Amino acid sequence: MKTKLLFITICLTFLASSSLGEKTLKKDESYEGDLGIQVIRKITLPKGYHEGLYLDGGNIWVCNGKKINTWVIDTSNGKVSSKIIPVAGFTEGITHIGEGDFWVTDWDDKKLYRVKIKENKMVAERAVSLEPAYPAGVIWTGEKLYVITWTRGIGTKYGLLRMNKEGELLDEIRIKRIHEPAHLAWDGKYLWITSWYNQKVYKISTEDFKILGSFDSPAKDTTGIVWDGEGFWITGTHDDLYKVKLK
Repeated sequence: MKTKLLFITICLTFLASSSLGEKTLKKDESYEGDLGIQVIRKITLPKGYHEGLYLDGGNIWVCNGKKINTWVIDTSNGKVSSKIIPVAGFTEGITHIGEGDFWVTDWDDKKLYRVKIKENKMVAERAVSLEPAYPAGVIWTGEKLYVITWTRGIGTKYGLLRMNKEGELLDEIRIKRIHEPAHLAWDGKYLWITSWYNQKVYKISTEDFKILGSFDSPAKDTTGIVWDGEGFWITGTHDDLYKVKLK
């Protein structure tokens, strides 16, 4: 994801989207531009290239790009309790789908990996190519798998893939009202998408794919986000970890 410069390359079509029929993420008429938050905690993170977050009980996993390990942060003391070796070179996001299986997105490989964690290492069971798109955030809602993609061309196109548990594409929603979408959270009812470009977090209805509202993130170059049942943990590329509550 990793530049704010416009790349001019050959325009490519992703996964024959015209045959799927284009759906577009749009702002709802009742869109609330300032949902309002309160920052209630901050955990200092080591220097890295912070991407997606995953909640594992009292621990938060912080994915990193640039071949940096994924950190397991103990939220009781804010320390790195262990490190997980990535499946490839640029881990964007990770989400658990049950029975010890995870889906992981890798930016450099342009792939979605199904992995197990063995001896603190992500071990690939299978891979799904998303070329020519670069995958970013990923989340399993219990029913559907969602993946954010960037397809570079004459103007980058952003997509939200809706997939089944096996990583098979069901449809694609074009993202036109969120610039440089990064990562995803699921609160049990709504999707939340972070913007790396403008430091905002957007609330999304999965029933009609309308953008219902947004709030300003405390993290610079906002990337990872995860819901813990009462609020969100949020980070940024070179920022720390913040817990926020909606007012």
